[in-house]
Amino acid sequence: MRAHPKPVAGIVLWGLLAALAPIGATEQNVVRAVDVAERDGVIELAIQGTRAPSYTVFKLQDPPRLVVDLAGADVSKVASPVQVGKAGVVAVSTAQYKDERSSVGRIIVALEGPRRYEVAPRGDALVIRVIGEAAQDRQAPILAATSGAGKSAPTSTSTATPAAIPTATSTPTAAGRRTAAADPASAGDEHIVSRRVDEAVVGRPARAITGVRSAKDRIVLLTNGQVPRIEVIELRDPARLALDLDGVVQAPRAPVRGPKGFAQVRFGRSDGKVRVVLDCAGALPAYEVKRIRNGVAVVAFSRAPAKAAAASPVPAPAPAPAAPPRARITDVRFAQQGGFARVEIAGSARHQVSRPDPHTAVLSLQNADLAKGLERSLDTTAFQGPVMMISSFQQPTTGEVKIVATLRGEAIDRVEESPKGLSWTFQSTVARAPAAGAPVVKTAGEQSAGFSSEAPVVALSGAPRAGYSGRRITLDFHDIEIRNLLRLIADVSKKNIVVAEDVSGKVTVSLRNVPWDQALDLILKSKGLGKEEMGNVIRIAKYEQIAKEAQARADAEKARTPSLPLKVRLIPVNFARAGDVAGRVKDVLSERGSVSTDERTNVLIVKDVQEALVRAEGLVRNLDTEIPQVLIESRIIEASSNFSKAIGIQWGGNAAFTQATGNPTGLAFPNNVGAAGGIPGGTTAGTASTPNFAVSLPAPVGEGAGGAIGLILGSAGGAFNLNLRLSALENKG
Repeated sequence: MRAHPKPVAGIVLWGLLAALAPIGATEQNVVRAVDVAERDGVIELAIQGTRAPSYTVFKLQDPPRLVVDLAGADVSKVASPVQVGKAGVVAVSTAQYKDERSSVGRIIVALEGPRRYEVAPRGDALVIRVIGEAAQDRQAPILAATSGAGKSAPTSTSTATPAAIPTATSTPTAAGRRTAAADPASAGDEHIVSRRVDEAVVGRPARAITGVRSAKDRIVLLTNGQVPRIEVIELRDPARLALDLDGVVQAPRAPVRGPKGFAQVRFGRSDGKVRVVLDCAGALPAYEVKRIRNGVAVVAFSRAPAKAAAASPVPAPAPAPAAPPRARITDVRFAQQGGFARVEIAGSARHQVSRPDPHTAVLSLQNADLAKGLERSLDTTAFQGPVMMISSFQQPTTGEVKIVATLRGEAIDRVEESPKGLSWTFQSTVARAPAAGAPVVKTAGEQSAGFSSEAPVVALSGAPRAGYSGRRITLDFHDIEIRNLLRLIADVSKKNIVVAEDVSGKVTVSLRNVPWDQALDLILKSKGLGKEEMGNVIRIAKYEQIAKEAQARADAEKARTPSLPLKVRLIPVNFARAGDVAGRVKDVLSERGSVSTDERTNVLIVKDVQEALVRAEGLVRNLDTEIPQVLIESRIIEASSNFSKAIGIQWGGNAAFTQATGNPTGLAFPNNVGAAGGIPGGTTAGTASTPNFAVSLPAPVGEGAGGAIGLILGSAGGAFNLNLRLSALENKG
């Protein structure tokens, strides 16, 4: 299928692509089986589901294992564990994380040691290929990402975007923003490389494109509002980029000259949408789609130049600038304060956020390295906040660090930079009503990943807050009916306020430039009233009435607990012994609960009601951590201060008055006379004789220590010889 510059052709193309869009993406993916096959030393695991998978992959060490999290999946029907014992794969097991709003199915592949692997979707199945040692030499590099339009390599995340193309904005710019990626194969058109959606909650939806600005490296689409939904589609043969702007019905008719990397920009309209098509001059360049104030911007980046051939006569280009250093991620922590959940990341890198599905958010840190000890999953369900689990891992195919947040429901996320690193915050957009009969308990202050050491604080008028964020108002009334004053606050705050029948009386207030929520708390406190917030509705009643209702709900829950069905959950323990953890798990179980251990697999078998099982699993996840190791290294250096100096001398010789030397004494006796030193000595330099020394007081010199010199004085006939040797030694330290 090829696009033409005529608008009608663009409308037809959009209609065909819309008809081929995946259907039922929100249905639960029920995993029926995990098929195991071996081919040439490669283990292939096929996870068979009922729809195209949305998944995240990360590796864990000690023991080595490969973990695949399937968003919106149910793996409870899969027989587990499956023993393999071939090509480095020990076994395959499953785990299910589920609540009333979302579910995550986990596939755990136990490995004998470090193994190369590939993960790719195949229709409704997810295929994991683990390459054994015998087959590694025959395999190409794992999942090599291809650059250029028309090619895409499978990656270990559900996003089907080529690795060389940044596809998400660096920082979310609109509240309630949501992005999603679909598998290109599921679209049913071979021309589609990838398709993803960027959604945001906007105040004033755009209806028309009011202007187009084309700069050197970007094109800006100006609108008369904000676009609530942007669908980004990459196509090939020929390479082009398409943006579908929902709710926009007016656009320019004539094509516009495109920025760097794009030949032209043309527009088409159909069914309440405008399609913007950017035709490429060659291959699809690296790009980034960003939301701006009243518009959308597409920024094109330059790709790295290809290496010239060695035999090319063209002069060698100037050396490329050195690659920027990789960022180091030294810590990933979770904390919660009020209705906000926060992930603190120690280390800063270029980042982008994507949403594979409404209950999963992925933060990608480019050109970054994650410490091995931080490749883990934090279970945060015990906080009852918008985040249920945080998983962090290093993606081997792209070299990026992935931090995956599994959400309880719809939530707004925002990434902020600080001198210490990044802060990723979440706020739920849907108020969670308490379960039937559950007591209303709200905690004060900030909670970190784990169980608080302090008892929760119960507040009838809502959770204590360090500050107020409402719109500032000024109130100056004398003896005003409290019901009328509450109506005034409802108009200012845009909240729905329900007042109990027994709330009455008058109040005198004089407040200037204070937040409306602080003013409301002060007014209620002065009249002995409390409040309950349920989404966008505030209920106001007397303290006694709210406390009585809370006690009634607690009593109803206590009476209902004996009739709840008991469930069994297997909780694996990785770093501790299951028997040691079992005693602590008993403290969070109900009276009907029980816990036992399987020493062979180091697994806790917990039987209790659903709420107690969640508490038990959260406790195990927080206690089951590696024991901190401390390495103490010391060096001992011995030094002494001393000085030694020695000077030595050796001298001697011989004298002969003999017929052999031609100088006899001429006497009958003694006719021959000879004299020589009496101390044996070594060979003197410069002569072959071996003299005896008369004086031998040498310094202790030798190879590598000190120095010496020898001197010989002698007569031509050999009658007189004088041998002299001087030696010296000095040693310090």
